[in-house]
Amino acid sequence: MIQKIKNTFWHLPKSIFYNLIYFFPSRSLTLIGVTGTDGKTTTCTLLHHLLTEAGYKTGIISTITSPGAHTTSPDPKDIQKYFKELSSQGYTHVVCEVTSHSLDQHRYWGCHFESSLITNTSREHLDYHKSQESYIKTKAKLFLRSKNIILNRDDDSYPIIKKIISSRKSLSYSIKENSDFQAKNIKITPDKLQFTIKTKNENYPLVTDSPYHYQIYNILASLLVCQSLKLDLNKIIPLLQKFPETKGRREEVQNPFQFRTIVDFAHTPAALEATLSSLKKLTKGRIIVLFGATGGRDQGKRPLMGAVAQKLSDVTILTSDDTRNEKIEDINKQIASGFTPKAVKLKAKQLPKENAFSYYDIPNRQDAFDLAIKISKPNDIVIACGKGHETTILHGNTEYPWSEPEAFRTAFRNRQQKNV
Repeated sequence: MIQKIKNTFWHLPKSIFYNLIYFFPSRSLTLIGVTGTDGKTTTCTLLHHLLTEAGYKTGIISTITSPGAHTTSPDPKDIQKYFKELSSQGYTHVVCEVTSHSLDQHRYWGCHFESSLITNTSREHLDYHKSQESYIKTKAKLFLRSKNIILNRDDDSYPIIKKIISSRKSLSYSIKENSDFQAKNIKITPDKLQFTIKTKNENYPLVTDSPYHYQIYNILASLLVCQSLKLDLNKIIPLLQKFPETKGRREEVQNPFQFRTIVDFAHTPAALEATLSSLKKLTKGRIIVLFGATGGRDQGKRPLMGAVAQKLSDVTILTSDDTRNEKIEDINKQIASGFTPKAVKLKAKQLPKENAFSYYDIPNRQDAFDLAIKISKPNDIVIACGKGHETTILHGNTEYPWSEPEAFRTAFRNRQQKNV
């Protein structure tokens, strides 16, 4: 109730005010909205790449471009100011990552989207939305202000959103269910993903160098947006051969050893499962994952992430994320509660057990990186999840400088020095 009052009497008037101040700048722009739990930033980056390559002067608002730390959709003042600047500079299109918080708080009030899509929905932000259905219904608000609606036919959100948008026409994409764009004949190798896009009128072969199964959904959704904008798919699809890099998403950090080191933003049970399951198909070695959980946020997802880590990794290192005002001991204990009794807890000086899931609890994040690199062997994959592109880590009320790639590089140097 308090949040609804705040949304009505603070957030909404503020959005109206800045639309008026900047003379509704979004009206001169073609807006593309991307919502969902996971994959939003990657899909926004992909759409920005495709539209730019197609010749459109395109802007982007996403997690990795937002001016606010630890936020995705900026304050209405920043949104409208950015739209005004883009419009005055001759931009025609803007790809916008639209969160459930931003929709609930009217940050995009006054904006009409030419095309909008949803990537997927899984457990997230239930500390704010209270239930999964409420979370999905909030995301559905985006489609009530969109001309072209693009839904994930395989996702649990599909029937809920279809009911909300009622008789309005929508397009769908999928792997499992019949849809407007369905992926068939999927083949994945360590350096390539290929599949056929089955449509009502034509089939399109596609090959990309991003060898992750979950990328299929991001690609299908993006291509449906392109089709809704009347772009020629025969010209767009070849642009996917080289998948655009997204900072902090499956970002490889080069190292002098014979194993792979990766930075990823996965911070939900579903994202962690998608990432680890894809990596497991690409390695003959072990999966070593390090992650934590954000303090002051949905605590119910923590044991679920622990369960995913035990199922899909060989070694898990629990460590700090943005702890805010929670104790790291409490956060990691909640994650570890998702492990079964078969999980073997080790001290930092102990090596992982063979043929058994092992885990460590290392509160200091740099120490966790150092340990991960120390215990790694040739052909292993070490992946750091949760922080991704972020340049700070929040403990208490203080932001400290942080970089996941630099944490890896520090760990590389520490291993080399000890081997000298």
